[in-house]
Amino acid sequence: MGSHNWIAPPRRFVVTGNARGATVNNTTLWFLMAATLIVAAIAGADWIQASAELSQIRVSELKPIAALLKEDQELLQALRTDSALENDSGILGSYLAKIRADGLPKHTNMKQRLNRLTENNAAIVALIHMYLPHAQTPAFAAEADKFQHYAIAWCDRWDSVMELFMAGGNFAISGVQFPKRFAAATDAEIAEAT
Repeated sequence: MGSHNWIAPPRRFVVTGNARGATVNNTTLWFLMAATLIVAAIAGADWIQASAELSQIRVSELKPIAALLKEDQELLQALRTDSALENDSGILGSYLAKIRADGLPKHTNMKQRLNRLTENNAAIVALIHMYLPHAQTPAFAAEADKFQHYAIAWCDRWDSVMELFMAGGNFAISGVQFPKRFAAATDAEIAEAT
């Protein structure tokens, strides 16, 4: 066999589906592949950025819940100290007994704390409604549901204080307790969202 300097002709690829049978050379093919990769990389970067922004939005909705829950715990502790839980009907029953015994003006600090607790609960429920469709953990969803039931029951009981005061009635023992695991579930949800 002899030595020949042979140069291979440029390859041509036939693009199927084209009625005229047009051909695409290597350069065009590489250009199309590179353009596809660039578009995919840009789309991937956009997805990562959108995912990070969504994560920040989720955290921005969760952090106020965590802060309000912390404030609720502090308010409840102060209210337990104020009320000394003299009876089985809890903080509101103690407040009712105190205002009957001493009058409303002597317990304005306690009333302000009770108002603040009710406002916090309403804000937490509103934030839960905004965030819940994006919940990452089952524990958060379950505890959020418990908190909503608690907040509604608390609001109903708080709204009835003056009515009971005027009618001379008393509170029944509340069956709905503050969901103590909700703060931990919220912290876990924040960790999952970041």
